[in-house]
Amino acid sequence: MKLLGQHNLSNALAAVAVGRLVGLEFAQIADILVTFEGARRRFERRGEANRILFIDDYAHHPSEIQVTLAAARLRVQDADSPYRRVVAVFQPHRYSRTITFLKEFAQSFENADLVITSDIYSAGEPDLGQVTGQQLADAIAIYHAQVVYQPTLQSVSAFLLETLEPGDVVLFLGAGNLNRVIPELVTFYQQVEQSRSTVYCGSA
Repeated sequence: MKLLGQHNLSNALAAVAVGRLVGLEFAQIADILVTFEGARRRFERRGEANRILFIDDYAHHPSEIQVTLAAARLRVQDADSPYRRVVAVFQPHRYSRTITFLKEFAQSFENADLVITSDIYSAGEPDLGQVTGQQLADAIAIYHAQVVYQPTLQSVSAFLLETLEPGDVVLFLGAGNLNRVIPELVTFYQQVEQSRSTVYCGSA
């Protein structure tokens, strides 16, 4: 399968079971599974530039974050993989969800080497002043050594433009509008890659 992670394996086994139940041969099921690219915004590959892989994922619950980052960790642990670091960029979704699962969120990033969090995406909810993006970042920092709080999409993007390096798998996690920053970042690092290639060719 092209998809990593225990959750995708479980889903695939369920698909096999249903397929067999309705009379499909295993070979037919296997042929389909091997071509399955996954759902949009579920570990969706958005581009690669300067040996940095950009992944968009809709994960906005602690359990979703955990399995998504576990899949990313599998990617960097592969001996043949060009990737070595997992960078998690998380935009919390709804004040009510953030405060309800604050501890669970705080403990969900163990498979990331670096965590960047932004302000909470309200999704129409009023801000009752019960929780902030900074408080979430502080909670994550109790369990994780490298956590950076960048409140706005602009500051998230600016930080990543200075921080990402070849060998990174960077995951944009959340159900809000965080993924808007991905095209700019891919374009920037494509230009970095092209400029390095030009310098190398010029010196040859």
